Amino acid sequence: MPATVAFRVTYARYGELRDDVAQQMTRGGLLVKVRDAPGLTLDTPVALELVLPDGTTLQSNGKVLQIFAGFGVAVSVEPLFVERAGQYANRPEIAASGAARHEWIERVVAHRSGTTRPPPLTAHAVPLTAAATQPPPIGAPAVARARSASTPSTAATAPAAPRPEPPPQAFATGSRDGLTRNEKIQKALHGTRDERNAILRDRDRTLHPFVLKNPQLDADDVLTIAKNAQVTPDLLKLIGERKDWLQRPAIAIALARNPKTPPELAVRAVEHVPAEALRLMAKGGVLPHVSQAARKKLLG
Repeated sequence: MPATVAFRVTYARYGELRDDVAQQMTRGGLLVKVRDAPGLTLDTPVALELVLPDGTTLQSNGKVLQIFAGFGVAVSVEPLFVERAGQYANRPEIAASGAARHEWIERVVAHRSGTTRPPPLTAHAVPLTAAATQPPPIGAPAVARARSASTPSTAATAPAAPRPEPPPQAFATGSRDGLTRNEKIQKALHGTRDERNAILRDRDRTLHPFVLKNPQLDADDVLTIAKNAQVTPDLLKLIGERKDWLQRPAIAIALARNPKTPPELAVRAVEHVPAEALRLMAKGGVLPHVSQAARKKLLG
Protein backbone atom coordinates (compact mmCIF):
# COMPACT_ATOMS: atom_id res chain seq x y z
CA MET A 1 0.00 0.00 0.00
CA PRO A 2 1.59 3.34 -1.07
CA ALA A 3 2.06 6.10 1.46
CA THR A 4 -0.67 8.75 1.35
CA VAL A 5 0.79 10.87 4.15
CA ALA A 6 4.26 12.30 4.54
CA PHE A 7 6.15 14.12 7.24
CA ARG A 8 8.85 16.71 6.69
CA VAL A 9 11.54 17.74 9.17
CA THR A 10 13.54 20.82 8.17
CA TYR A 11 16.81 21.21 10.07
CA ALA A 12 18.47 24.56 10.71
CA ARG A 13 21.57 22.95 12.23
CA TYR A 14 23.49 19.77 11.47
CA GLY A 15 24.01 19.32 15.20
CA GLU A 16 20.30 18.70 15.71
CA LEU A 17 20.31 16.20 12.84
CA ARG A 18 23.30 14.50 14.45
CA ASP A 19 21.44 14.22 17.76
CA ASP A 20 18.37 12.74 16.06
CA VAL A 21 20.51 10.19 14.20
CA ALA A 22 22.36 9.13 17.36
CA GLN A 23 19.46 9.16 19.80
CA GLN A 24 16.52 8.06 17.64
CA MET A 25 17.20 6.93 14.10
CA THR A 26 19.85 4.38 15.06
CA ARG A 27 17.11 2.80 17.20
CA GLY A 28 14.89 2.45 14.15
CA GLY A 29 12.60 5.47 14.28
CA LEU A 30 12.15 9.23 14.46
CA LEU A 31 9.65 11.20 16.52
CA VAL A 32 8.02 13.82 14.29
CA LYS A 33 6.72 16.55 16.60
CA VAL A 34 3.38 17.52 15.09
CA ARG A 35 0.28 18.40 17.06
CA ASP A 36 -1.95 15.96 15.21
CA ALA A 37 -2.06 13.73 12.15
CA PRO A 38 -5.67 12.76 11.37
CA GLY A 39 -6.47 9.30 10.10
CA LEU A 40 -3.23 7.63 11.14
CA THR A 41 -3.12 4.29 12.93
CA LEU A 42 -0.36 1.85 13.85
CA ASP A 43 1.54 0.60 10.76
CA THR A 44 0.03 3.24 8.45
CA PRO A 45 2.50 3.68 5.54
CA VAL A 46 4.06 7.14 5.54
CA ALA A 47 6.79 8.98 3.69
CA LEU A 48 9.50 10.86 5.56
CA GLU A 49 11.42 13.80 4.16
CA LEU A 50 14.40 15.46 5.83
CA VAL A 51 15.48 18.88 4.58
CA LEU A 52 19.06 19.62 5.63
CA PRO A 53 20.52 23.07 6.36
CA ASP A 54 22.11 23.28 2.89
CA GLY A 55 18.82 22.39 1.18
CA THR A 56 19.66 18.73 0.55
CA THR A 57 16.56 16.54 0.76
CA LEU A 58 16.54 12.94 1.98
CA GLN A 59 13.42 10.83 1.48
CA SER A 60 12.35 7.45 2.76
CA ASN A 61 9.27 5.29 3.26
CA GLY A 62 8.26 3.92 6.62
CA LYS A 63 5.28 3.26 8.84
CA VAL A 64 3.73 4.61 12.00
CA LEU A 65 5.27 3.00 15.08
CA GLN A 66 3.27 4.94 17.65
CA ILE A 67 1.12 8.05 18.02
CA PHE A 68 1.46 10.37 21.03
CA ALA A 69 -1.69 12.47 20.98
CA GLY A 70 -0.87 16.17 20.96
CA PHE A 71 2.87 15.45 21.04
CA GLY A 72 4.03 13.65 17.90
CA VAL A 73 4.18 10.56 15.72
CA ALA A 74 6.96 7.96 15.86
CA VAL A 75 7.86 6.88 12.32
CA SER A 76 10.11 3.97 11.34
CA VAL A 77 13.24 4.62 9.29
CA GLU A 78 15.21 2.29 7.03
CA PRO A 79 18.86 1.46 7.84
CA LEU A 80 20.11 2.84 4.51
CA PHE A 81 18.26 6.10 5.18
CA VAL A 82 19.87 6.33 8.63
CA GLU A 83 23.29 5.73 7.09
CA ARG A 84 22.76 8.51 4.55
CA ALA A 85 21.55 10.93 7.22
CA GLY A 86 24.58 10.10 9.34
CA GLN A 87 26.90 10.96 6.46
CA TYR A 88 25.52 14.49 6.37
CA ALA A 89 25.26 14.98 10.13
CA ASN A 90 28.91 15.90 10.68
CA ARG A 91 29.05 18.69 8.12
CA PRO A 92 30.15 22.17 9.27
CA GLU A 93 27.32 24.30 10.62
CA ILE A 94 25.70 26.87 8.37
CA ALA A 95 23.54 28.47 11.05
CA ALA A 96 24.60 29.05 14.66
CA SER A 97 21.13 28.49 16.07
CA GLY A 98 17.61 27.46 15.17
CA ALA A 99 15.35 24.51 15.89
CA ALA A 100 14.08 21.93 13.41
CA ARG A 101 10.62 22.52 11.94
CA HIS A 102 8.33 19.48 11.96
CA GLU A 103 5.44 19.37 9.48
CA TRP A 104 2.65 17.07 8.40
CA ILE A 105 2.52 16.91 4.60
CA GLU A 106 -0.48 15.79 2.59
CA ARG A 107 0.55 13.58 -0.31
CA VAL A 108 -1.67 13.99 -3.39
CA VAL A 109 -2.11 10.52 -4.86
CA ALA A 110 -1.89 10.25 -8.66
CA HIS A 111 -4.82 8.35 -10.20
CA ARG A 112 -3.43 7.72 -13.67
CA SER A 113 -2.56 4.08 -14.07
CA GLY A 114 0.94 3.13 -15.07
CA THR A 115 2.61 6.32 -13.86
CA THR A 116 5.99 5.83 -12.24
CA ARG A 117 6.56 9.38 -11.08
CA PRO A 118 6.09 9.91 -7.35
CA PRO A 119 3.05 12.05 -6.52
CA PRO A 120 3.85 15.63 -5.53
CA LEU A 121 3.92 16.76 -1.93
CA THR A 122 1.58 19.57 -1.00
CA ALA A 123 2.55 21.44 2.14
CA HIS A 124 -0.04 21.19 4.89
CA ALA A 125 2.03 22.32 7.83
CA VAL A 126 1.01 21.75 11.40
CA PRO A 127 3.26 24.18 13.31
CA LEU A 128 4.81 22.97 16.50
CA THR A 129 3.23 25.19 19.12
CA ALA A 130 4.08 25.48 22.79
CA ALA A 131 1.31 23.03 23.59
CA ALA A 132 2.75 20.53 21.13
CA THR A 133 6.16 20.55 22.82
CA GLN A 134 4.71 19.05 25.99
CA PRO A 135 3.91 15.34 26.29
CA PRO A 136 0.40 14.13 27.11
CA PRO A 137 -0.76 14.38 30.75
CA ILE A 138 0.09 11.72 33.28
CA GLY A 139 -1.58 8.42 32.57
CA ALA A 140 -2.73 9.39 29.07
CA PRO A 141 -2.42 6.24 26.96
CA ALA A 142 -0.76 6.36 23.58
CA VAL A 143 -3.19 6.26 20.68
CA ALA A 144 -1.40 3.32 19.10
CA ARG A 145 -0.31 0.13 20.84
CA ALA A 146 2.27 -2.29 19.49
CA ARG A 147 0.76 -5.26 17.70
CA SER A 148 1.77 -8.70 18.81
CA ALA A 149 1.96 -10.17 15.31
CA SER A 150 3.15 -8.85 11.96
CA THR A 151 0.79 -8.27 9.01
CA PRO A 152 0.61 -11.40 6.80
CA SER A 153 2.04 -11.16 3.30
CA THR A 154 -0.41 -10.64 0.43
CA ALA A 155 1.63 -12.80 -1.96
CA ALA A 156 0.86 -16.43 -1.18
CA THR A 157 3.70 -17.73 -3.36
CA ALA A 158 6.35 -15.38 -1.99
CA PRO A 159 8.98 -16.88 0.33
CA ALA A 160 8.42 -16.29 4.01
CA ALA A 161 9.89 -12.99 5.11
CA PRO A 162 12.07 -12.84 8.22
CA ARG A 163 10.21 -11.89 11.37
CA PRO A 164 10.37 -8.14 11.81
CA GLU A 165 12.15 -6.75 14.83
CA PRO A 166 9.99 -5.16 17.54
CA PRO A 167 9.72 -1.37 17.56
CA PRO A 168 12.83 0.38 18.97
CA GLN A 169 12.95 0.97 22.69
CA ALA A 170 12.76 4.73 22.17
CA PHE A 171 9.20 4.35 20.91
CA ALA A 172 8.00 1.38 22.94
CA THR A 173 4.67 1.83 24.69
CA GLY A 174 5.73 -0.11 27.76
CA SER A 175 8.79 -1.39 29.60
CA ARG A 176 9.84 -3.92 32.16
CA ASP A 177 8.91 -1.55 34.97
CA GLY A 178 5.36 -1.30 33.59
CA LEU A 179 5.55 2.40 32.68
CA THR A 180 4.81 3.78 29.25
CA ARG A 181 7.19 6.25 27.63
CA ASN A 182 4.72 9.07 28.25
CA GLU A 183 4.53 8.19 31.95
CA LYS A 184 8.32 8.20 32.18
CA ILE A 185 8.46 11.60 30.52
CA GLN A 186 6.01 12.92 33.09
CA LYS A 187 8.14 11.52 35.94
CA ALA A 188 11.20 13.18 34.42
CA LEU A 189 9.38 16.50 34.10
CA HIS A 190 7.52 16.53 37.42
CA GLY A 191 8.77 13.64 39.55
CA THR A 192 10.67 13.52 42.82
CA ARG A 193 14.46 13.22 43.06
CA ASP A 194 14.24 9.42 43.30
CA GLU A 195 11.96 9.28 40.27
CA ARG A 196 14.27 11.58 38.31
CA ASN A 197 17.27 9.44 39.21
CA ALA A 198 15.39 6.36 38.05
CA ILE A 199 14.80 8.03 34.68
CA LEU A 200 18.52 8.86 34.42
CA ARG A 201 19.25 5.15 34.88
CA ASP A 202 16.76 4.18 32.16
CA ARG A 203 18.36 2.60 29.10
CA ASP A 204 16.29 4.87 26.86
CA ARG A 205 18.61 7.86 26.88
CA THR A 206 16.20 10.02 24.93
CA LEU A 207 14.30 10.37 28.23
CA HIS A 208 17.23 11.90 30.12
CA PRO A 209 17.03 15.50 28.79
CA PHE A 210 13.48 15.82 30.15
CA VAL A 211 14.94 15.62 33.69
CA LEU A 212 16.72 18.95 33.18
CA LYS A 213 13.33 20.62 32.59
CA ASN A 214 11.96 19.55 35.98
CA PRO A 215 11.21 22.71 38.02
CA GLN A 216 12.16 20.87 41.23
CA LEU A 217 15.72 20.38 39.99
CA ASP A 218 18.20 22.36 42.09
CA ALA A 219 21.94 23.10 41.79
CA ASP A 220 22.87 20.04 43.87
CA ASP A 221 20.92 17.79 41.50
CA VAL A 222 22.64 19.35 38.49
CA LEU A 223 26.02 18.91 40.18
CA THR A 224 25.33 15.22 40.73
CA ILE A 225 24.47 14.78 37.05
CA ALA A 226 27.54 16.76 35.96
CA LYS A 227 29.78 14.45 38.02
CA ASN A 228 28.22 11.27 36.59
CA ALA A 229 30.54 9.70 34.03
CA GLN A 230 27.73 7.38 32.90
CA VAL A 231 25.51 10.08 31.39
CA THR A 232 25.70 11.01 27.72
CA PRO A 233 27.81 13.88 26.35
CA ASP A 234 24.59 15.39 24.98
CA LEU A 235 23.11 15.65 28.47
CA LEU A 236 26.25 17.34 29.78
CA LYS A 237 26.13 19.69 26.81
CA LEU A 238 22.60 20.73 27.80
CA ILE A 239 23.85 21.55 31.29
CA GLY A 240 26.65 23.65 29.82
CA GLU A 241 24.19 25.63 27.70
CA ARG A 242 22.65 27.02 30.89
CA LYS A 243 24.87 29.92 31.96
CA ASP A 244 23.42 29.98 35.46
CA TRP A 245 24.60 26.38 35.90
CA LEU A 246 27.92 26.61 34.05
CA GLN A 247 29.00 29.67 36.05
CA ARG A 248 28.66 27.84 39.37
CA PRO A 249 32.22 26.82 40.39
CA ALA A 250 31.28 23.34 41.63
CA ILE A 251 29.37 22.49 38.43
CA ALA A 252 32.14 23.97 36.27
CA ILE A 253 34.71 21.76 38.05
CA ALA A 254 32.49 18.69 37.59
CA LEU A 255 32.05 19.36 33.88
CA ALA A 256 35.76 20.01 33.37
CA ARG A 257 36.68 16.76 35.12
CA ASN A 258 34.00 14.53 33.61
CA PRO A 259 35.59 12.50 30.76
CA LYS A 260 32.23 12.40 28.99
CA THR A 261 32.02 16.20 28.70
CA PRO A 262 32.49 17.37 25.08
CA PRO A 263 36.00 18.92 24.79
CA GLU A 264 34.74 22.36 23.75
CA LEU A 265 32.43 22.51 26.77
CA ALA A 266 35.12 21.24 29.15
CA VAL A 267 37.44 24.05 28.03
CA ARG A 268 34.65 26.63 28.51
CA ALA A 269 33.97 25.23 31.96
CA VAL A 270 37.61 25.87 32.92
CA GLU A 271 36.86 29.61 32.65
CA HIS A 272 34.63 29.30 35.74
CA VAL A 273 36.91 27.06 37.82
CA PRO A 274 38.46 28.68 40.95
CA ALA A 275 42.24 29.17 41.10
CA GLU A 276 42.93 26.36 43.57
CA ALA A 277 41.11 23.80 41.42
CA LEU A 278 42.83 25.22 38.33
CA ARG A 279 46.26 24.50 39.80
CA LEU A 280 45.27 20.90 40.48
CA MET A 281 43.94 20.47 36.93
CA ALA A 282 47.08 22.02 35.48
CA LYS A 283 49.14 19.32 37.21
CA GLY A 284 47.08 16.49 35.70
CA GLY A 285 44.37 14.06 36.64
CA VAL A 286 42.15 15.37 33.85
CA LEU A 287 42.07 15.00 30.09
CA PRO A 288 44.94 16.75 28.25
CA HIS A 289 42.81 19.51 26.71
CA VAL A 290 41.47 20.42 30.16
CA SER A 291 44.92 20.44 31.73
CA GLN A 292 46.22 22.63 28.92
CA ALA A 293 43.31 25.07 29.29
CA ALA A 294 43.92 25.25 33.04
CA ARG A 295 47.62 26.07 32.55
CA LYS A 296 46.76 28.70 29.96
CA LYS A 297 44.28 30.38 32.30
CA LEU A 298 46.78 30.38 35.17
CA LEU A 299 49.44 31.99 32.98
CA GLY A 300 46.96 34.51 31.60
